[in-house]
Amino acid sequence: MRGGWALAGYALGALPFAAWAARLRGADIRAVGDGNPGAANAWKGGGRLAGAAAAVADWAKGAAPVALALRRGTRGPELVAAAVAPVLGHRTSPLLGGRGGKGLAATFGAWTALGGPWSAVTFGGALALGYGVLRLREGWSVAAGAPALLVAALLNRPQRRAESFAAWLLTTASLAWAYRARFGWPPVRER
Repeated sequence: MRGGWALAGYALGALPFAAWAARLRGADIRAVGDGNPGAANAWKGGGRLAGAAAAVADWAKGAAPVALALRRGTRGPELVAAAVAPVLGHRTSPLLGGRGGKGLAATFGAWTALGGPWSAVTFGGALALGYGVLRLREGWSVAAGAPALLVAALLNRPQRRAESFAAWLLTTASLAWAYRARFGWPPVRER
């Protein structure tokens, strides 16, 4: 399925579930929080149910292409494309005029399938530690959690070392770009 994983993953990733979930609850996701069409703003604008549904749907659109590609024995660049395309689809959704969300939930989904569930759990734990305990700014929390994700994926699925590293590099670059306005100095939030 040459190129098919990238195309299918991008198309799935471009579906703006968070915007739809918020709209069903009568909220315009672009007018909530930072205006990002993601699960957090769906939660803020549409309530817990809309936010949770958006988070699960965004996670699933990242996981599905990778899980299907793995099931069919896909390896190499095609597997990397299956992992990266839904994240990029979410970030650049044509359905939102090219201005999609940051792609964090889609990244979690892709890595749950590619690196195994413990990769996503490790990444989530690192994000929670960075943001909640160490009080790092959002961008720094994501950047600090990314190495933990790679290490967990390499330990959990060593047979996919090359694919994991390539996908990690690309998804981390995408997240760094998405969170570029959320870095700031100093890295720690004021109390």
